[in-house]
Amino acid sequence: MQRLGLVGLMFGAFLVFLSAPQELAAQSHPILVPPNPDNGGGSGGRPIPGRPPQPKPNSPEVFYCITPDTSCRTSQETFSLAELRDLFVFVTWPGVSGQHVQTLQFFQPDGNVYSATKTRFAVGGGAAAAAAAPLAAVAPAPATGNVVAPLPPAPHLMLNANVVHSEGIPSLLMKSRGDSAVLTVLPVAGTYITQRNFSGTWQVRVLLDDKFVLESAFTLTPAPPPAKAEEETER
Repeated sequence: MQRLGLVGLMFGAFLVFLSAPQELAAQSHPILVPPNPDNGGGSGGRPIPGRPPQPKPNSPEVFYCITPDTSCRTSQETFSLAELRDLFVFVTWPGVSGQHVQTLQFFQPDGNVYSATKTRFAVGGGAAAAAAAPLAAVAPAPATGNVVAPLPPAPHLMLNANVVHSEGIPSLLMKSRGDSAVLTVLPVAGTYITQRNFSGTWQVRVLLDDKFVLESAFTLTPAPPPAKAEEETER
């Protein structure tokens, strides 16, 4: 009997030894996973209760219009050569202040450069007056060896977005949904674009202070042949 009692005590002590780690684990604190700021939640993608998703910062945007008015801001990117007179290209610059130079490069559907337009604009207090001042003449540096010094930008490519233009547009610098927007006009009707029927997808490259920022594209659908156009007019 004494031997059986001793065995029972040993077995009971063994059970207590096994249950101790489980009780300690139940009383320990859970491991907290730090939230991932990219998705607003934990590492498993689950959002933290009560925390709204973090918005991404605004970035420059290109949109196209058939009128020089930012109220036409849509996602339209296809236009008919038979109906388009001028294409108005807007580039928004959220968070940009001070004086800058925007360059818009237009590439034909075959990849060749059609034109490049530089526009100087200024955003912020006192910046408009500085932008209205005439551009200082930049003398080319002397050439060294076979290196030719770059010439200053052609005057007709440098427009001022803060002054009145002869085209009847009050200013090429506007506001679109609270963001500063620079307008560039691409004449279409009566130009090589319609004369040579340059239809297809055009590429647009945007630079700020000669640094690449973004690319965009628009499509020009071909105009009907003259004979077909006359038949439709007669009908």
